[in-house]
Amino acid sequence: MDLGVKDGTVRLCEYDPEWAAEAARMISRLEKLLAGQNIYEYQHVGSTAIPGMPAKPIIDIAAAIMDESVVERCRPLLEADGFGYYGKIKDDDWMYYTGHPGMKDHTHHIHFVTAGSEVWTNYLAFRDYLTAFPEAAGKYEEVKRMAARKMPGQREEYQMEKESVIREILDSAIRWWNEKNETSH
Repeated sequence: MDLGVKDGTVRLCEYDPEWAAEAARMISRLEKLLAGQNIYEYQHVGSTAIPGMPAKPIIDIAAAIMDESVVERCRPLLEADGFGYYGKIKDDDWMYYTGHPGMKDHTHHIHFVTAGSEVWTNYLAFRDYLTAFPEAAGKYEEVKRMAARKMPGQREEYQMEKESVIREILDSAIRWWNEKNETSH
């Protein structure tokens, strides 16, 4: 399994079913390491969680927390285990990362996300929607490949290039998610 990307760069790999197994291993590791720290749920998110989707080979795990004090309480435990603290990347989303410094700096991203927040819902709805709707996944894949070709050394620009399509898909994903969850209750 090819895993990891040098900080700030973009490199897409074809989907690898081992990514799901690696996510399960990381979740098990985190459950042991962070036991008793008020983390309510772990989810494999991001493109490596979508079967068939090419992705930067970084495993993203979202950890549901109730308040941000958990982020700092877990910091010494994670840093002692080799994780770096990246900081707050957006509302209700604090990130840690691990990898092989200097070569493949980022192999795993651990996102501490407020449970039930818009960010938490976006992660799950986007993943599940692209898994359920191959035509939307194909559209996202096309934009990802084009952006990666245009900007292999520019991670922020790569993200911005995908933003309008992500927003469009996410709008549909949230409507679908809300309808699905309303009918299941």
